Amino acid sequence: MNSPITSGDFDPLRPPGGNLGTPTAAAPTFSAGQFVRATMDSTAFFKNRPKGDADADKLLPRGTSMKVVSTSGSYIKVELDSGEVGFVPTVMVEDPNAAPKLATTNPGEFQVYPPLSTGVGEPLPVIDPAGLPPEGAIPTVIDPDAPVIQTPVPPATTPSPDQFATPVPPVEPKPLPPNGEELDAMKKAQEAKPKE
Repeated sequence: MNSPITSGDFDPLRPPGGNLGTPTAAAPTFSAGQFVRATMDSTAFFKNRPKGDADADKLLPRGTSMKVVSTSGSYIKVELDSGEVGFVPTVMVEDPNAAPKLATTNPGEFQVYPPLSTGVGEPLPVIDPAGLPPEGAIPTVIDPDAPVIQTPVPPATTPSPDQFATPVPPVEPKPLPPNGEELDAMKKAQEAKPKE
């Protein structure tokens, strides 16, 4: 137990008991000749297979179509519609014809409102000008017997400068207790006095 954990799928950021039976996600597989698209804005495109922390030669917008030439580890070699050939990280592309994955839920998870969708950047539902909740919204709990409280809003007034100018009586400062230097001086003065 004194050595570091070097293998396994333990995730310290998951809730207690959440690491039991954690499925490992399979990396997407692409084949030569398959058409894929960029899944996010600023998808990195490299003219040569990158090594280390190389900067991208080009940034592709979301939805850019490309043809897979070959796969190479965590990168795929692609050909853009413009004829450029280069490398793109596998995690930044998707098969547009693939069926969307169904979200698996854990019995200990909570419903988030508005519900999270599988689409990134999907717009929120349109809000009704009458103040009604959107279609399919979680209903609110309303007590029909509760009295309606309508508190009138007080009128806004501008305060005069005299309202803030209240006279403050002067405070007599209290003397501070003696510190170490004063005590030493008092002792020396007492020792210097002749004893009677």
